[in-house]
Amino acid sequence: AIKRVPGYVDLIVVVDDGSTDRTWEVLSKICDPRLNLLKHNRNRGVGAATKSGYRHCEKTRADLIAVMDGDGQMDGHDLAGLLDCAMSGAEYVKGNRFLHRSSIGCMPRVRHIGNRLFSWLAKRAASFDNSLDSHCGYTVIQRHALNRLALEDLYDRYGFPTEMFFEACRAGLAVECVPVRTVYGDEVS
Repeated sequence: AIKRVPGYVDLIVVVDDGSTDRTWEVLSKICDPRLNLLKHNRNRGVGAATKSGYRHCEKTRADLIAVMDGDGQMDGHDLAGLLDCAMSGAEYVKGNRFLHRSSIGCMPRVRHIGNRLFSWLAKRAASFDNSLDSHCGYTVIQRHALNRLALEDLYDRYGFPTEMFFEACRAGLAVECVPVRTVYGDEVS
């Protein structure tokens, strides 16, 4: 997934969330001066890993902070669209696979139906007027907006992207969604 990060990105923060394979060993061999490695001693969940990355970025000079999962399902070419939207005034930008036609065709049917249902429910619960892909974790947030969120109160596990969306709405952030592709390999959904 690090190879998918565009060259214009100034800082890459990778959080090894207690992996039990050779992830840390492989990461430690990557020679990229932009790379900052963080390690959880045990698996704490995608939300905890994302929060650790956010906290690290808060200590840097980053103005825009992107989340790109390490599972290889996010296309680095889409990052420019998320960043452009944030630079145009959106404080929190969520990727939306439903807005990109190529993503729909390759998304496993059960996953597509489930994500549509949960996204519709989240959209209604948040009174959000635009299209939403609530489970998509490909996001960009402005640093000042991140500082307005109660990260420590958010869920540490799988539901984090949806809860982060709700927290952004509760905080009154300007939230926008942009089309992103998704890449699926041989994994079972």
